[in-house]
Amino acid sequence: MKTINVVAAILKKDNKILIAKRGYGEFKGMYEFPGGKIERGEDPEEALKRELWEEMKGGPY
Repeated sequence: MKTINVVAAILKKDNKILIAKRGYGEFKGMYEFPGGKIERGEDPEEALKRELWEEMKGGPY
């Protein structure tokens, strides 16, 4: 079985939690927390910063 290492965050502000609804793929219509795959050479903290930047800003870190 293939192992994929991922990171995710729960972002809470003013008693609200950020969650996204997937608009594509196998899990379309389901909800997820922001995050993604850890790339080769990254530690989990670096990967989470990059993933959050990409998801919130819409572009490369």
